[in-house]
Amino acid sequence: MRKIREVLRYKYEHGMSNSRIAGALSIGKGSIHNILERFVKSKLPWPLPPDIKESELESRLYGTSDNPPASKTGVPLPDIAYLERELRRPHVTMQLLFEEYRTNHPNGLGRTQFYEYFAKHKSKRPDMKVIHKGGDKLFIDYSGDGLSFIERSTGERTPVELFVCSWGATSYSYAEGTLTQRTDDFVSSHPRAFEYFGAVPHALVPDNIKSGVTKSCRYDPTLHPLYQRMAEHYGTVIIPARVAHPKDKAVVESNVLHLQRFILGRLRNRTFYNLQEVNASIWQLLEEFNNRPMKDYGNQSRKQRFEELERPYAKPLPSKRFQITRMRTGVRVAPNYHIRYEDRYYSVPHQLARCRVDVYQVGPIIEIYHDQRHVCRHLINPKKYTYTTKNDHMPPEHAFVKGWSKQYFITEAEKIGTATAEAVKVIMKRQEHAQQGFNAALGVLRFAKAYSPNRLEKACERALHFNSASYRSIKAILEQNLDTQPLSSPVDTNQQLSLLQHENLRGAGYYSQYQ
Repeated sequence: MRKIREVLRYKYEHGMSNSRIAGALSIGKGSIHNILERFVKSKLPWPLPPDIKESELESRLYGTSDNPPASKTGVPLPDIAYLERELRRPHVTMQLLFEEYRTNHPNGLGRTQFYEYFAKHKSKRPDMKVIHKGGDKLFIDYSGDGLSFIERSTGERTPVELFVCSWGATSYSYAEGTLTQRTDDFVSSHPRAFEYFGAVPHALVPDNIKSGVTKSCRYDPTLHPLYQRMAEHYGTVIIPARVAHPKDKAVVESNVLHLQRFILGRLRNRTFYNLQEVNASIWQLLEEFNNRPMKDYGNQSRKQRFEELERPYAKPLPSKRFQITRMRTGVRVAPNYHIRYEDRYYSVPHQLARCRVDVYQVGPIIEIYHDQRHVCRHLINPKKYTYTTKNDHMPPEHAFVKGWSKQYFITEAEKIGTATAEAVKVIMKRQEHAQQGFNAALGVLRFAKAYSPNRLEKACERALHFNSASYRSIKAILEQNLDTQPLSSPVDTNQQLSLLQHENLRGAGYYSQYQ
């Protein structure tokens, strides 16, 4: 709706010049002159009659005819149904459809008339205009299209995802490339975005990506614990967009399209060799994108509007950056007071055996919490399937809780057989602390139920014979039925000689002729 009343009020009540009116209402001076000229020709009085409606005022100044101007009558008009159908297809724009129309009809409607004709005749759907408050919401999404880089060592092409977030009131945006859309990459992009903006929104509106929203629900969605923890750190809340309601995040949807055209289009022929090069190019174009003047906003840029409308009302950045990169909640502590994290085992105080703890990874360190209280921390072990145990976590004299001890497992193994008992001793002896072998010893004893005590005893005899007493070795022997085979079998001499006879084996006689 044109701001006709405001233009007339500024002109006739306040006596402002056309230039000042244009600056106050963010309208071009030509439009101001056009409105005033049409008002004079309409012969309407000022002040306007109190009962005149906005639609009637616009009709008196601009007319209501749905037909094109008289100079264009008789020319083929655009097919509205065709235009609406084509606009639903990816990457089709009104400009493209107009160019195709003029190619087919060189004397047809001009660009402005083409757009106005479509706007008047397109299907009318009642839409509610969403007004965003400054500093309120930041909309988050991934672009469907992305970039890639080439690994110098292998020559393989690695795809790069494009993370995008935009403020609701100003469309001021941030973008970066990430290797995946997994939770650690998704959450880690947020602190970098906040630092780019220098502020934190009151609410985050992500798409229903599994990295942030583990269970979509219109009324009570389930958030990923790491994403929730990040929001708590920055003092903001998460309001996921409704499923199949793109208008809930229309701001970022629009900006994703703009950034695809502005950034991806300009970088489509560039070759990159690592993620750092990709992001350096993205951030360079991002600055240009955010600083471009926008005609619809009085040639103000997104950054200028952000500084004026968003930053003063947004939350300040906290003193410390959110550093958790991974998180697991409700991890059960094993009876040997160790937790399993990323195929490695870390100790906690033995009093927490069989309890549930939360594990947070901060770079190369994992922090362990129980009942919201910090318990301990460990440096991540580079080797998989290894134990990291602190001495102060162990019970006195290795007396294990709930009756477990080294002697307990040996006694239980002796009930099966001497070979089983010896294998259990070897397994626990190889560990730095006896408790670290309890899980393996327990697994060996359970083979007696899965197979039979007799077969377990035979398997342990075989493992000891070949000096390979371990949980994995005994398991492999049982699975492949090797325990049923004798440990050694005599080989017939003639059979052994026949195995050595082959047409490609020449023997000593062959070489003696050359001496």
